[in-house]
Amino acid sequence: MNTSHQLHSQARRNFLRVGAAGAGALALGMLDSGVSPLSAKVAKATALPNHKRLIVINMLGGNDALNTLVPVTGSVATKYLQRRPTFGFAPGQGLALTGGPAVTEYELHPSFVNLQSMWNAGDVAFVQKIGYPSQNLSHFVSEDIWSYGARGGLSALTGLAPGWIARFGNLYAPTPMGLVSIGVGRRLDFEGASTNPFLVNSVASFSYDTDWHYSNNHTLRREVVAAMLAQQPATGLRGQIAAAAESAAAASAQVAVASTDYATYAAANSIQYPLRPGSTTSLTGMGSRLRDIALLIHGGFDTRVFYTGYGGFDTHSDQATRHAQLLTELDDALGVFRTDMGIQGVWNDIAIVVISEFGRRNYENGSNGTDHGHGATMIVIGGPVNGGIHGDPLVDADIDAEYLPYSTDFRDVYRNLVADHLGQNPAPLFPETQPINKTLNVV
Repeated sequence: MNTSHQLHSQARRNFLRVGAAGAGALALGMLDSGVSPLSAKVAKATALPNHKRLIVINMLGGNDALNTLVPVTGSVATKYLQRRPTFGFAPGQGLALTGGPAVTEYELHPSFVNLQSMWNAGDVAFVQKIGYPSQNLSHFVSEDIWSYGARGGLSALTGLAPGWIARFGNLYAPTPMGLVSIGVGRRLDFEGASTNPFLVNSVASFSYDTDWHYSNNHTLRREVVAAMLAQQPATGLRGQIAAAAESAAAASAQVAVASTDYATYAAANSIQYPLRPGSTTSLTGMGSRLRDIALLIHGGFDTRVFYTGYGGFDTHSDQATRHAQLLTELDDALGVFRTDMGIQGVWNDIAIVVISEFGRRNYENGSNGTDHGHGATMIVIGGPVNGGIHGDPLVDADIDAEYLPYSTDFRDVYRNLVADHLGQNPAPLFPETQPINKTLNVV
């Protein structure tokens, strides 16, 4: 083989290996300080006035509804304490709900100091006895039902994207940053999205994973694919791919710009999300995730739905200590986030819905914990929220039972948020017939 032919063959192999990997880089977008984006100049995204955003926070594992919003009056409170003599809260041990919409029948878990303040401002709603038909005690099954937004699973969603958030994005937010997930992986809620949602562990870790077999070709890979895309026609499939790659790369670069810009803004306004105990630099899990959401909001991205959450709520043992720690982590992060959104001037455009796949049993077990239950409590927080207790009140029969029943379908809360906060028709998102339907006014 002559030298010319050897060089040609080597060049062809190089092209194939860098081209294949580079196409993936552009399709996904990247943050890489050593590589310039396709766009010659990337500016911070323009602020979006009156842009309504929904933030879903999932308390994974099954949050205990009765110790989150505690009954403190009448026979319901007496029965509650009888069933939970070790870690039930007596009247006065929780946080009073006397400000805002005054409520005397319930108190908040004592960890919810910031949530109490937001309640007093009229910015918090609780929806009681949340669930779905024929409730299931399996984490996996119940989480899937919440993610699908359908009790019958895929069989009830023929021809539609499996995830309810994906269905929302396909209809109402079909842009690279229309849907965002932080710190919880690719949940089923996003399955079937027609665009690639922005799904990251954290904004700081968002980067393209270099092909370590040929790491020296990283820059060349970008240059080759950029040159290839530049030569494609503006119309047709190849043009669409090129445009999508350009859009993804531009969005990625804008995230980098937004990160720098937000750091300056946060320092100037003394915004400090909660740190892990003993650390001066590492944020708590929920502190980090809400900070990232605040960063993207400050960056002016057109995200309509953010999704995040954290685990640990499967409190079969030592519930008093574990539940307090979990709720404190959420409350501390929400307190800073509320301040942040107020400074940004967007609190009245934001609704936060806190969910969990099911509640716990009414009675404590032998390990000072509670086992899987049914009825849950959803918390809705934000400037547009109609504060108060929504859904059906607790009655003696509820506490006498093994676990709380459901009397409000979780999808009716979502319908309310989609229609009256996001301003979109929820009917295509939740097509399944429900035995219980309620019109809610949480927002």
